[in-house]
Amino acid sequence: MGRNLHKGLREILVHKKGPIVEKWRELIHKSYPPETAQFLKREKDRFSNPIGSSIEDSIWPLFDQLIGEADPSTTKKLLDNLVRVRAVQDFTPASAVQIIFALKQIVRKEVLPAAQKKGLLREYLEFESEIDRFGLLAFDVFMECRERVWEIKRNDLLKRPYLLAGGMCPSYMMKRGIKHLEKLKKEITQH
Repeated sequence: MGRNLHKGLREILVHKKGPIVEKWRELIHKSYPPETAQFLKREKDRFSNPIGSSIEDSIWPLFDQLIGEADPSTTKKLLDNLVRVRAVQDFTPASAVQIIFALKQIVRKEVLPAAQKKGLLREYLEFESEIDRFGLLAFDVFMECRERVWEIKRNDLLKRPYLLAGGMCPSYMMKRGIKHLEKLKKEITQH
């Protein structure tokens, strides 16, 4: 995208980068429950707040990828940093990647009026399409992470000794044992 970005639009985006990325960070924080959002904003220590650090380390260079020469592997890595943690939390795929699409609202408010004044509406709309492409790539990354989580869970389940020995699930075995005891008790009381 970056090499096709109109010089005038790029200048506006570079000029507005700070406010755009700051609002984007705030929007990402708000996608978490209120107490988590407060923690993400408040805690600056990388080790105490790895999610906040990951957000901070990703959004600035990701915005640079949008307005500059986007490198697919770099873009994918930055998106992975944003959505990986969401893949192991209780986010739906849509709510996990909406943080990318939500950038359009911010850019629209910050950049569209200036772009229209300079006659760059078509170029601006092409830039929004690039955000959409990043959002779709984020969805792919999220699904890869989710698949990996399920693969780990499956492998963990298969490593359990009762399954390897051809056994049954312990809760099923307990229920079966209780039913067997109840049957024996019934037989004893009938005799």
